[in-house]
Amino acid sequence: MTAGCVAIATADYDDPRWQPQKLPVDDEVHVMRDWLCARTLGRRRFTPLHPHLADNPTLTEISYALRDSEPHARWREADAAVVYITGHGMVADEAHWSVLRRTVKGGHAGTAQRTGQLIAWLAESGIEHLLVIVDECYAEKLSADLVQRESTLPPGWLILPSAARDEEADSRALTTAISEFLKDVVARPYAYKPGPLLHVEEFVLGVQSRLGRTLHPLGSQHYGPHPCLPHPAYTGAPENEDDDEGQEDDFGRRALMHRLILAATGPPQTLLVTGCAGSGKSAALARLTAHGGSHRVDAFVDAAGLSGTEVMARIFAALAVPSPGRRGGPPSPQEWLDAWANWRDSTSEPVTVVVDALDEAADPDRLLQDLLGRLEPPHTGHRRLRLIVGTRSPGGATPVGRALADRAEALLHAERVRLDEPPYFRRDDVAACARAILLGDQNSPYAEQQPLADQVARAVAEAAGPSYLMASAVAGNLAARHLAVDPLDRTWRAVLTEDLMGVVRDDLRRIFPDSGDRLVAVELLRAVAYAYGRGMPWRGIWPVVANALSPGSPSRLYGDEEIAWLLASRAGAYLTTDQEDGVTLYRLFHDALREMITEHWRELVGEAPDRRD
Repeated sequence: MTAGCVAIATADYDDPRWQPQKLPVDDEVHVMRDWLCARTLGRRRFTPLHPHLADNPTLTEISYALRDSEPHARWREADAAVVYITGHGMVADEAHWSVLRRTVKGGHAGTAQRTGQLIAWLAESGIEHLLVIVDECYAEKLSADLVQRESTLPPGWLILPSAARDEEADSRALTTAISEFLKDVVARPYAYKPGPLLHVEEFVLGVQSRLGRTLHPLGSQHYGPHPCLPHPAYTGAPENEDDDEGQEDDFGRRALMHRLILAATGPPQTLLVTGCAGSGKSAALARLTAHGGSHRVDAFVDAAGLSGTEVMARIFAALAVPSPGRRGGPPSPQEWLDAWANWRDSTSEPVTVVVDALDEAADPDRLLQDLLGRLEPPHTGHRRLRLIVGTRSPGGATPVGRALADRAEALLHAERVRLDEPPYFRRDDVAACARAILLGDQNSPYAEQQPLADQVARAVAEAAGPSYLMASAVAGNLAARHLAVDPLDRTWRAVLTEDLMGVVRDDLRRIFPDSGDRLVAVELLRAVAYAYGRGMPWRGIWPVVANALSPGSPSRLYGDEEIAWLLASRAGAYLTTDQEDGVTLYRLFHDALREMITEHWRELVGEAPDRRD
């Protein structure tokens, strides 16, 4: 797979009627390249392509690079690409246009670049994984050009307009928001879903909270890990390792990744991946899903908060299978299964489908019994499905029937991989995870003290057990401090004895030194913690729930201002988003936080302050 990034940037304009001041497009391009083309990304690194397009390109130059280039230089289906467009934008003929140096007002048809046409050129290449960022005025007007095309775009496309269809973009606002989000990912990797790739929903939420306005992504992928969003804090396989089966990242897990790759490339079967909260299940499945190497995942679904039919809809979308039509309402589970069976019987090649977070689905048992358990008849002689399912389990031996994981193992006739038991759990792997975080940030007090980092990482691993979530949270907390700790000091080790609660409480105290601010943040997070399923909408719901749950009679009610303040803070990383009927839904990024915040919120605050003024 080739990974390339292209910047199309215009800072100078011949027509004096355009805004006279020079736009800071060079700085914006550098922000994107510093992230996507960093050497530390290893094999996930993007290569800068067509650098002349970042310096006041002409219509001919853009067309030649993206439409009429030589055959050997064209993108193909298996490639991944990022296209970043910045400068002035305009609306004409009910469409969005990128203003170029020679663009003349009133003569846009021959002197400006119609942004929707550029998207059409990219679609003709068949490229499967694409991120397009349009950082121009009125960028959301692009949706008018895509309204008929969006449902047919290749899977794995994400198009992010920076400004609403009726507003001008603030210079550098979007790139500043992206830069601040990436800095937080590096500083607090434990607060984001693990793995080599960022998840679309976390990226969009993190950027829009710092931008101060809601983003409305277009395209075909709005959820899950995206090959065009490399995780800047993830330490991946050594660069001299070219074979997926030989990969071993700094977190260890060679045996686990070898087993997952076998499941994704071997004969059709079902593999069930289980482990306690934070055991690295999602990280491993996200890494497996990362495109490239000798294997391929055809569909990945994070089932958290989704109904069974919503899971099926996402599988169908990823495989480009037509959804079953039905008048008067959504398709029934049986209609989904019938459509699936028809498609399965028409294909000769096996497909690999990964469904994570079965236990966090809206109704895990119905999803399991009505759909996943019936995707492929157990005794058929023409199996087409490699199904890999991730779910939480309490660990250890449990009587069949007591745990969801046991029921899934029996119903799916699955081979089971337990991540919190040998050979897939090794304490050294957890220590390696902590060590990578302690050494990964140049501002960390351990950055130049590897022997000390090794000692601290071992202490963290002893306390964390099989929980990578716990180890990542503690290591991120320590790396964000100004001074390194003594590995034998009882003060910081006392935090470890309190499990994840102590780490989150300490993190909130560092984010919100003022106890009144901390109370506001915890009460707003507590409201979201009660939102089961896909999450809670902001407008008209989140503030109402927060006020209803707030003890006493506050002198000031929570509203949009407080929620915007929370999302703009580093505590916004404790949330992830989903979409339903065009409405953004918010929920906690990990289910392990739910009980902590709902039942022990007073301990997180630590005091009983008044609300902030």
